[in-house]
Amino acid sequence: MQRSNPDLDVDTYNNVWAVWDSGSWVNNTAEILYTKRDSLGDSLISETNISSNVPYSHLPRVAVDVSNNVQFIWRETSPQGLGIGHTKLANDGTVIVSSHLSVAGAGGGSSTLRPEMVLNKYNEINIIWDESPSGYNQMNYTKLDTLGNPIISKIKVSLDTFYAYWPGIGIDSMANSHLGYRTDDTVSAYRLTYTKLDRNGNVLIDNKFFGFGYRPTMIADQSQNIHMVYADHTGPGISIKYLKLDQDANILVGPKTLSIHEDNFCPHMAMDSLQYLHVVWQTDSSGIFPIIYAKLDALGNFIIPPMQIVYPPYTVRGGGMPRIAVDSSNKLHLVWVDDRLNPLVSTDIFYKRGENENTVEEAAQLKTPNLPLITVFPNPFSKLIKISFGKAQGAKSTGLKIYDATGRLVRSFPIINLCNPNKSVVSVYWNGTDNSGNHLPAGVYFICLSNFTDAQSVPVVLLKN
Repeated sequence: MQRSNPDLDVDTYNNVWAVWDSGSWVNNTAEILYTKRDSLGDSLISETNISSNVPYSHLPRVAVDVSNNVQFIWRETSPQGLGIGHTKLANDGTVIVSSHLSVAGAGGGSSTLRPEMVLNKYNEINIIWDESPSGYNQMNYTKLDTLGNPIISKIKVSLDTFYAYWPGIGIDSMANSHLGYRTDDTVSAYRLTYTKLDRNGNVLIDNKFFGFGYRPTMIADQSQNIHMVYADHTGPGISIKYLKLDQDANILVGPKTLSIHEDNFCPHMAMDSLQYLHVVWQTDSSGIFPIIYAKLDALGNFIIPPMQIVYPPYTVRGGGMPRIAVDSSNKLHLVWVDDRLNPLVSTDIFYKRGENENTVEEAAQLKTPNLPLITVFPNPFSKLIKISFGKAQGAKSTGLKIYDATGRLVRSFPIINLCNPNKSVVSVYWNGTDNSGNHLPAGVYFICLSNFTDAQSVPVVLLKN
């Protein structure tokens, strides 16, 4: 049996809900299957069919709402073409809304098929998906209520005569939808294109281009800035890139290249409660598909540089298609496609948990010879935080700066001399004020050390006094 196209989310009990399709696309017999696992990966609900044997149900996505109910969508056949199927489960697996076709397609073929979904604070289901009703691939936005009924059946968001593929969607706390996708025309291909809609589907920013890219994952942080990772094939090789935007689609950081390889693809990202970004993607090494992971701060700097996290035997065929989620304890959860159990015959869905803490091996990778290691205490803090760092080999001085979550510099300290032989550790105190002595608002800030060649940063949380 072929199992592919996995996705996952976690509930507030730190249980993992994973979904995938299974069957034969060639014979149009794919079904949607899910499982529920505890935080250690042990089965709570075994593999279960939720698509009710509707032919050619495939490419699923899952999201857990604030009531710990579980929403599923997928692509499904209809008389009008491939549309959006939906079902809703209670946390114990009881069916709340049976499998049904929420939105019909409009005929024609389709090039990417893949929908992406995110829930807003009202538990409304926001979906981006594509179809080809008019001879070219268009990108659509749909919104469903919590029962899977259309509130906004379909809005075409891509430009006329442009071919649109490989979508991503993010949501902010104001229920604005941030849409990303690739667009092509006769002049240029692989444009990374961005559209912003309000809760009612009104266009706030229309088809803005950001260079080249496709398959974006988009997340809004606590300051409502938008973080995006995506693939860019324009060379050399295929790169994984990072971009940070404000609410007006102005670039705050990037694009930054996270990885360059001949065959990087399928990037995905999650954000934890400290605003760290956890990025996964797959690459291709002679038909083998290692899965790569990196951890970033909210400025796009590496906390953990790219490293392999799935080891042989792994994803020998068909690609890993990794998806990552973060639970309420900031533990990481990963699913991917792998054929190690029955190579060249079937593919299965695998799961792995990460602790979101640097191991000895990872700490060794991160150790920079020209910069000391930062420690801070207490974190979170309300009145005063102690910033300490030891000497590093060859380091004579360092700059210390503090940025807010938007990437704006709020406080600079004088250049610190590290050559004092009487001090093995240097400490600086910060009282949560900016360069003018004004008290800064509560939120996440980044303490950054830098010299001419290296930089590192640590997030800290300033509480309201």
